[in-house]
Amino acid sequence: MEHMTHESGAVIYNPTAGRGQGGELFKEAQTLLGGNFEWIPTRKAGHAEELAREAAKKHPIVVAMGGDGTVGDVTRGLLESGATLGILPVGTGNDFARNLGLKLELRESVSTILGGMVRKIDVGMINGTPFVNNCGTGFDAQVMKTMNTGIRFAKGYPAFLLAILKTLPSYQPFSLTMEYENQEGTQTISEKALLVSALNGKMYGGGMLAAPFAEMDDGHLDVLVILSVPKIQLLPLIGQVRAGNHLNHPAVRMLKVRKFTMQTIPAQPLNIDGDVKGLTPATVEVRNNALKVIVR
Repeated sequence: MEHMTHESGAVIYNPTAGRGQGGELFKEAQTLLGGNFEWIPTRKAGHAEELAREAAKKHPIVVAMGGDGTVGDVTRGLLESGATLGILPVGTGNDFARNLGLKLELRESVSTILGGMVRKIDVGMINGTPFVNNCGTGFDAQVMKTMNTGIRFAKGYPAFLLAILKTLPSYQPFSLTMEYENQEGTQTISEKALLVSALNGKMYGGGMLAAPFAEMDDGHLDVLVILSVPKIQLLPLIGQVRAGNHLNHPAVRMLKVRKFTMQTIPAQPLNIDGDVKGLTPATVEVRNNALKVIVR
């Protein structure tokens, strides 16, 4: 890791992040960060990616101020540029910031950007789209869909839990065929499943410790597969995943892989860093140390 020194940067901020907190916090952040940063608001979903691509042509540091969705979009814009990512986490989940060990308090996260270290981390790819934190399909993608469309007042894990309770009654397992390589060669899982989640770091879903042994710079993704269980068992199992106590559960498979493919019947929506877009089938892989990010 190298120490951060910088002359200028850009902040791409989502005025609606964290259930509308972005606007108020942005004025405070502007004061704390000082005058060397250009401030650029996002106007629509996905806008942050093209703003970041432009900002990276002018600035050595591009800061994402928002939730995991904004961070993911900014990362996609920066990936080939050589610019360094900074994070001011003001979203609903902020799992990427947690995975990097960043403080979520604004004053602390500003001082990290002004005086932190640069670390290189892995980036995942799903069907050619980069993700920084996690991607997946099945139950968690349906939960994210519910969270993004139907829950407006809660934040973090309470929002995630509400979305789980709304999604659970009508949710159906699917047929999964998954192929991956390990030391023994090509492995296949063909089972009824509830979810597949590929994690770059340890947490997603507002601090759920889904992959307790994940490292963001080890050149691997940690993949959580939950096979079909009776619905009555699912909430307790999600409680175990939240605490990181799920690894010995008979319905859980935990894999460390560089690449895998998954097919489902019926087709399932894809969750990419908390945004739900596209459907299975999917090919998921990792790009080792592809992103520079400022950490404490």
